[in-house]
Amino acid sequence: MNVTTETGDLMQRQSTLCEWPRWLAALLLWCGLALQAQATTAPALTNVYLYESPLTQAFFSANNAFYEPMKDRWKTYLRQSTNSFKEVTRTNLLAGLKPGVLVLGSAVLLDAQERKAIENFANAGGSLLITWGTGARDAKGRWTGYGFIESLLNMKVVGKVLVDDNELFVNTFGNGPISWGLPAGERIFLGEIAETPLRVQAPNLAARYFNWQRFPKPKNNNGAVAFHEQGDSRRVYLGFSEASWDYDERSRLPKLFDSIMAWLMHEVVVTKAAWPHGDTSAQLLEMDTEAKFENALNFAKELDSADIKGTFYSLTSIALQNRDIVEQLAQKHEIGYHGEVHFGYKGKTEAAQAERLNLMASEMKNIMGSRATQDVTGFRAPTESWDATTEILLRQLGVRHHVADPASSEARLPFFSRSEPALLAAQAIVVLPRTQMDDLNYLGLKLSTDKASELIGLDFDYLHEAGALGVLSVHSQNYGPQGLMTVLTPPYVKRLQAHRKDVWAASGAEIADWWRMRERVQFQDGKLIGDQFTFVVQAPGQVKGVTFMVTHASAHASVNQVLPVPSGLPQPEIVKLDDWRSVLVFNQSLPPGSYTYKLGF
Repeated sequence: MNVTTETGDLMQRQSTLCEWPRWLAALLLWCGLALQAQATTAPALTNVYLYESPLTQAFFSANNAFYEPMKDRWKTYLRQSTNSFKEVTRTNLLAGLKPGVLVLGSAVLLDAQERKAIENFANAGGSLLITWGTGARDAKGRWTGYGFIESLLNMKVVGKVLVDDNELFVNTFGNGPISWGLPAGERIFLGEIAETPLRVQAPNLAARYFNWQRFPKPKNNNGAVAFHEQGDSRRVYLGFSEASWDYDERSRLPKLFDSIMAWLMHEVVVTKAAWPHGDTSAQLLEMDTEAKFENALNFAKELDSADIKGTFYSLTSIALQNRDIVEQLAQKHEIGYHGEVHFGYKGKTEAAQAERLNLMASEMKNIMGSRATQDVTGFRAPTESWDATTEILLRQLGVRHHVADPASSEARLPFFSRSEPALLAAQAIVVLPRTQMDDLNYLGLKLSTDKASELIGLDFDYLHEAGALGVLSVHSQNYGPQGLMTVLTPPYVKRLQAHRKDVWAASGAEIADWWRMRERVQFQDGKLIGDQFTFVVQAPGQVKGVTFMVTHASAHASVNQVLPVPSGLPQPEIVKLDDWRSVLVFNQSLPPGSYTYKLGF
């Protein structure tokens, strides 16, 4: 168990009390815990305020724009998500508000008195939710810049997201303190709007701007959502205006706002983490093994040097000619299907696809014998061309997962195939979306080695901070002595080695098996009820490594105790991730049943 400095100091004090009468030592220790909790835990907030800026209303009207719809969007959300909220006027604000959450929705014009009242509210422990260009103009509409929100949020506005930039998507961080309501890397379209989104630099981000392909541009100017805690005050900034909400067809933004509001209100939230054993992201290293099949051994050598198990999706017609190589690869790595020849399946008739896939399976069985049925359970479509018919036929052949194209998912996490909705998770194929650039992308861009090295490093950083699944795909024909990926892969593997404590590098089959195992843990993410949370492990159980994330009510008020109710249940390990999150890791294999735990902070 990771022990925080505070807990370690407490244990040292406890040992010095051993000479005292036990009852007195216990009393003093309890008092120390209570005082510590008082010092680090901010009170929960219940009041929610929506500010109506009269100056902004007048300015928008004078410029043939509309401020009212922006407020209305917040009114609709707050009515649905809170028990009650209050619309406050300038008079209310200047008179002073009780601690709560103050929403400043694109309040572009603020006079000196309003600014001072907002600062006083925050300094007294109030939380702020600020959007777009709040406070960028003074009482007379003159441009004053972003200094007001920059000082409140400890951030810097570094530019605008112009239409020509083509970075009109926000990607959120999964299992983040203010973004836990959405999957890792969820792609949300902001639309082309008059209120141009703002880019920020900040120590604490929860989302970034990307284009649709998630091209990894430098990270010093693509922050979209920032958060900051100062004393008892919590603050969140959204770089895009309320006008973007109209483009959120899947209603993902309300889930983000729910997460933000919980954090601003100092609520403790428990969520089921995406990855096992406390790891915060995952990585699959795979090779499409086609022409120049022998280069697969060079790729395997790099993986072996780091003790990483990869997956080799093989064209069976070529694998037949390279049996010895397949045997060598299979000793340490996963062998998967890549079709029988390098032509796609999408749009072909069921009969045509079935004939080809059956031939593929037959050729693999010719190579690996009876092991093919048990060990070869992964697939990657040639040219990333597949459809629902492909998935249904693959499942009937015993395939358990497949690596899909970037368009297959809006998030950067595995998901269960939607081709057969009636199937339970235990039977459905697990889809692993390749949302990471591959060697063909780098080669197509005609990048220098240095530029490609910079981009692949950024890609890793973005995947990891988002808590996502990375799929680094290379092709055997591009892994020769002079190949670009032959240069880029070794440093990338070393980077994974440096992140062994928080990145799970695994084969496609291992990731798919975990995703099914994780699905057997039934839990509703959300606010901690009292001081307890409960989850259920469904049959057949055997769930090992399941991890729960706990957001802290305030910075440094981390989890320091987890008690099973009743006693005797497996004890999780506590790991503090940062000031705002701890994780509870169940390293034991959990059988079916209900599990309840009481948390102490």
